[in-house]
Amino acid sequence: MPQLYRILTAILAFTGCLSLVISGELNPLMSIAGIGLFPGYYRFLKGMSHAPRWAIGGFSVLTLLIFFFDSLIVSNDYFIGVAHLTIAFQAIKSFDLKEPWDHLQVYFMSLLQLIIASELTHSIAFGVIFMLFLVALVAAMVIAHFMKEGTTFPGSSRNDKVGIKKPVIYISLLALLITVIFFVSTPRVPGGIWGKSHAKSIRTAGFSERVDFGSFGDVKLDPTVVMRVELSGNVEGPYYWRGMTLNHFDGISWMDTFKEKAWIYKEDGRFNIKPFKKEGAIIQRIFLEPMDTDVVFGLSEIAAVEARGTILLMDDAGALFLPAKKGKRFDYIVYSVSDMPVLKGNISDYLQLPAGIEKISKLAHGITERKDKDLDKVIKIEKYLRQNYTYSLSTYSPSNGISPIEDFLFNSKKGYCEHYATSMVLMLRAVGIPARIVTGFSGGELNEYGGYIIVRQSNAHSWVEAVIDGKWKRFDPTPTVLFERPSALALYIDMLRLKWDRYVVAFSISDQKEIVKVISVPFKMPQMPDFRLHRFYGVIYVLLPIACIVLIIFLLRHIEIRRYGFVTAQYMKLRKAVKNKGAKITLSSTTSEVKREAVNLGMDSKIAEFINLYEKYRFGGKEMKGEDRGRYQRLIIEIKRQFKS
Repeated sequence: MPQLYRILTAILAFTGCLSLVISGELNPLMSIAGIGLFPGYYRFLKGMSHAPRWAIGGFSVLTLLIFFFDSLIVSNDYFIGVAHLTIAFQAIKSFDLKEPWDHLQVYFMSLLQLIIASELTHSIAFGVIFMLFLVALVAAMVIAHFMKEGTTFPGSSRNDKVGIKKPVIYISLLALLITVIFFVSTPRVPGGIWGKSHAKSIRTAGFSERVDFGSFGDVKLDPTVVMRVELSGNVEGPYYWRGMTLNHFDGISWMDTFKEKAWIYKEDGRFNIKPFKKEGAIIQRIFLEPMDTDVVFGLSEIAAVEARGTILLMDDAGALFLPAKKGKRFDYIVYSVSDMPVLKGNISDYLQLPAGIEKISKLAHGITERKDKDLDKVIKIEKYLRQNYTYSLSTYSPSNGISPIEDFLFNSKKGYCEHYATSMVLMLRAVGIPARIVTGFSGGELNEYGGYIIVRQSNAHSWVEAVIDGKWKRFDPTPTVLFERPSALALYIDMLRLKWDRYVVAFSISDQKEIVKVISVPFKMPQMPDFRLHRFYGVIYVLLPIACIVLIIFLLRHIEIRRYGFVTAQYMKLRKAVKNKGAKITLSSTTSEVKREAVNLGMDSKIAEFINLYEKYRFGGKEMKGEDRGRYQRLIIEIKRQFKS
């Protein structure tokens, strides 16, 4: 067995296991059996004997028992349990590789691991691993075929050896082309293969019906990317990616008391919240990472949403929810307008104050005592907070009997966005202005390589909306904070991730239609009726993959891949020429039988000389060169010419 074949088997086994590891969803303890791959394949590559049958059988049974324990108790997830099981079986198999069938088991297990990993992660690293797997699998299959044919390989002392470089390159490219065609032409289905997402959701703050005070402290230090936004339309920063509103404060926590949600159904492929003109809208295509929330983020005011799913939910405060996206990578399009919404519902919901804030109320009245208009009062309080307090993530719990807001306003005078926003809302309500907390993300980094905005957990933010002249208006009392910009390399890598998410992970039926439209442009007939146009596109959509498959078959039949070395290749031409003249030549025919059949067809002594040279160099361990090589090649030409005459 060629050493290269052994190495490829090891690569395929490690590739399958690595695809699961990079997902970050495995339990390290339940995956510890994967360590056995290293000694197992070390022994295999060194040609050592395989493990005893009783050991392989015993560990296999133990692995199955651990699998049930893992699936039911530890991971409590059958899907993750299977992932752990495949790693254990790969490790066991590395000690038990004897027959060619054993190698096929490794290949199949690796393929299964890649299928599982495709559901656990959509990382671009998975794409790289898949390409490595594809090339290694093709190379292994090519070598296996040559081994069956009895061919030798580079590094062998025998003369009749072949290179596998060209076959591997040709077949890998064709396999990749088939994969791309299959990917592009396969109908898109909503959701994952297994009906739910297994990717770990990003823990967020401020996007549920109840948020404890201080919840933003940890996430403001987290650089994890939560979404990427392609923005078009007339819009300038700062950007406020609005999520939810919170209206009730009990002194420690903010709550959303609007439990009932209205259902919005799709019309013309999108969820319409309010009338708008598409030409004047701010359009945002948002690629959202898996998050533990159903909230739809977007710039205010959201007028429409294009997304997968059949319903959109909206509460009385205008927050939007898409149940289909929770815990999954999700992309959707938001259409926003600049007009803020009018105040709806009971005004008392936005004037509620907890007990014991007399000191805060007195401060608010003192700040606004010379202002008569609500807008002037709001601006005065916002300016006061910005100028007299310091932004800081280093906060501490206040003494007993002192609320976090009182401590912020009168003692520490240090805090982050939640302190600022809560203080402003309480002071506005104290002077009779309806106000509420809004949670979401602010700002983001412009990635000039891809022309999109990166929004991270550290961009999590809370701000204020107050009622001015019957409409909600946004205010932000938190001072501007500058964060360190990522390096150019980091931004370029992130751009590649977005392209991967956009054109691979988020590839949709609309993208398929766009490809069909582009390809069908040269064939498009002007002023074609709509019903005929749709029928025409349908025909193109069906014929395109069929045409590609026919092209691939044509290439497979006409690309010559050298399966044999020079000596055997010329001999195979002789066999083919003799067979084409009507001789009874089979795969098992010996050289003597081929010579006898050729003589019966009237061949002269050239056939005997040719076969003598073949046997001398094919089995003699010498390399054919010089005069013999030229003579050998001339003989086959003369023999074939004689057959044609």
